[in-house]
Amino acid sequence: MISLRAGRLEADVAPEAGMVVASLRHDGVELLGVRGGLDAYREHGSTFGVPLLYPFANRLSDERCPLVDARGARRDENGLPIHGLPVARGPWRVEEASAARVRGALDWDEAAFAPPHRVVVVHALDERGLTVTTRVEGEGVPVAFGWHPYLAVDRAATEVEIPALRRHALDGRGLPTGEVEEAPAFAGPLGDRTFDDLYEAPPGARFRAGAVTVVFGTGARWAQVFAPASEPVIAFEPMTAPTNALVSGEGLERSPAELRFRIAVA
Repeated sequence: MISLRAGRLEADVAPEAGMVVASLRHDGVELLGVRGGLDAYREHGSTFGVPLLYPFANRLSDERCPLVDARGARRDENGLPIHGLPVARGPWRVEEASAARVRGALDWDEAAFAPPHRVVVVHALDERGLTVTTRVEGEGVPVAFGWHPYLAVDRAATEVEIPALRRHALDGRGLPTGEVEEAPAFAGPLGDRTFDDLYEAPPGARFRAGAVTVVFGTGARWAQVFAPASEPVIAFEPMTAPTNALVSGEGLERSPAELRFRIAVA
């Protein structure tokens, strides 16, 4: 584990487990949803903290298609591949580490997806938040990855803000149907409300939970908002492409590519 510190903020990053951000604390108070923790993530792919979902975010409608063989991925409740391939959750090479910044790299050479290429992740902490930058280097790699930052909330008290966005309808398996609608903004505590919704994310889109705001930057063109009924967490997930893009081809771009987002703390 590599610990970063800047002012009143501290972050723990695990390069040996896919560069996951295992903790983000303000004055010692945990801001992330730690769920099952690092051991469950490493052993079973059970997400927590701020994990990278590579080479695909969310789920796929088929385990095999021309662009990916996802038979080794975790499965959701409907048996669909979800949250990328296990190799991305393995050890990354640390190329740089300082008091407030760590850069890790993964030399991707997994036959289940794309030709060999390189993925670089930089976590940079400052006194106001954590900036996460991911670069896919090399030419022609399909870009459909994302991150899944879980934020801790009190369902009855934490003020949540989601801007008005274009929402893409999902079917009962969580896959896009092709229908699009204008979704109004949401503001207030979650209460009994749940989310598992896909949105187009305009440049600079901002999502807030209490004192923490997730700000979408370069390459973050899509968002999944996830707030399950049974847990005190909400996730604002920056993604480079919509759910199922490696199968459908919708919104799919090719490398070189960069995705950047920031977890800002007031």
